[in-house]
Amino acid sequence: MKAIILEQHGNTEKLLYQEVAKPEVEAGEVLIKMHSIGINRFDLLVRNGNVPNASVTFPHVLGVEGAGTISEIGAGVTGFHIGDRVAPVLTISQGNCAEPVCYCMLGHDNICAKFDKLGHTRWGTYAEYVKVNQFSILPLPDQVSFLDAATSLVAYSTAWEMAKKVNLRPEDTVLINAVGGAVGSAALHIARMTGCQIIGSAGKDNKLRRARQDGAHFGINYNDENLTVKVYEATDGRGVDVVLDGIGGTVLQQSLEALAYNGRLSSAGSIAPTEVLVDIRKHLVRKQIVMTGTHFTPKESIKQILRLLARGELRPVLAARFPLSEARKAHELLESRDFYGNLVLEI
Repeated sequence: MKAIILEQHGNTEKLLYQEVAKPEVEAGEVLIKMHSIGINRFDLLVRNGNVPNASVTFPHVLGVEGAGTISEIGAGVTGFHIGDRVAPVLTISQGNCAEPVCYCMLGHDNICAKFDKLGHTRWGTYAEYVKVNQFSILPLPDQVSFLDAATSLVAYSTAWEMAKKVNLRPEDTVLINAVGGAVGSAALHIARMTGCQIIGSAGKDNKLRRARQDGAHFGINYNDENLTVKVYEATDGRGVDVVLDGIGGTVLQQSLEALAYNGRLSSAGSIAPTEVLVDIRKHLVRKQIVMTGTHFTPKESIKQILRLLARGELRPVLAARFPLSEARKAHELLESRDFYGNLVLEI
């Protein structure tokens, strides 16, 4: 099969389009013939070797999301058949285990004590075929295209989980940081569907213009303006009820300052430095702020997103598509951050 092979960490030149052996399925596993492959910032971290909690074994195939059809089924697999339209799940969980607390059984398979990570600790989706276990695939509704699924599994599901963690409500004013990125643009659509007043922040004015077209009521360029000051101007000095943040660093600190009393902040990773100072007395105690985090997404949230896609209530924003052989170009665009929405590879 054709795949994008990584033989060492480094820049885009380390992405090699090569012929490799197709994975062989074992008991409890399925082989998926990929059609569309989502590209994520997590792919850059793995490519560069910047994910500290697990090492990569070379040669390696990147890719945490995608969609396709089942081409082979191993012994003992139930509920799926050859030809089924499916999507692999980023967190390869075990379904059940002997740990004192089984997070999979509690619906938190995204923090399974025994999981692998697609595209990180095992070969991912930047290939014509990918192999996963039967607990780590989801059926696609007939109304959802491979393309929409491949650009929703991570971005929309993460945004949905973030919004759920802080109980996003119609009466809320919400600040969405990095509103032009895949997760940010998804969060914008979810907030719009919820009926919130929306403030979007981004580092470029063209992204803010697009965000306003997509439903944001106010835009802030956090590279040129003080985020806290502009939020208070936009809210008549009150601040926002909710922050959905995927940047971290100074932007997260300014977002904490911009929260109203009883405000809620939900984080899902970061582009800026991950270690920041938080004034516990000023923010958590005096203003009664709630902070929460999201580590990818449990399968049930992904299923909810697929249902909303099937009903036409959500639709991912596609920025650009590339053939698999042009993964380098796709990563160069991803690193530039000069796009709005999602990037995809296609077989």
